[in-house]
Amino acid sequence: MSAARLNIGTLPAGPAAATIAFVLGAEVRGPTVWDVLAATTAVCPALVAGDRHVIGSPVPLPATDLRLVGVVLERGGEVAATAAGAASLGHPAASIAALAHELAASGDPLRPGEIVVAAPLASVAETNAGDVLVASVARIGTVEAAVETAPAGAPLSG
Repeated sequence: MSAARLNIGTLPAGPAAATIAFVLGAEVRGPTVWDVLAATTAVCPALVAGDRHVIGSPVPLPATDLRLVGVVLERGGEVAATAAGAASLGHPAASIAALAHELAASGDPLRPGEIVVAAPLASVAETNAGDVLVASVARIGTVEAAVETAPAGAPLSG
């Protein structure tokens, strides 16, 4: 399996994080990490800032323990934060399992075709217009995004 690099998108200035996105191929039928993994067909590196997400190319779910994958967040070519997949609730799929449980209780389960972003793994407290963020997730890939500013409520380009 090869990692993929995708250069797309922009993010708003402010706090930002690197994480993993899960591409669902089936409905998440239970509230555990294993239920999420069973429903997952692919994973992607992701950058998150505010309510905006930049998702990298999907790769098949790696045959490795996602708790152990390294996550590096770079800002302006410098390492800004590092983490392991276990940094959030012990497993990157744990936050998705909690969301699946909450949604299932309301009658709206996570469904096939949805892309769900896990909780932040490696984060920075502040980014500024002009910064370039790069999220690298071992065995999964790399994604990058430029940081720009936009008035509140205005759409960002990209």
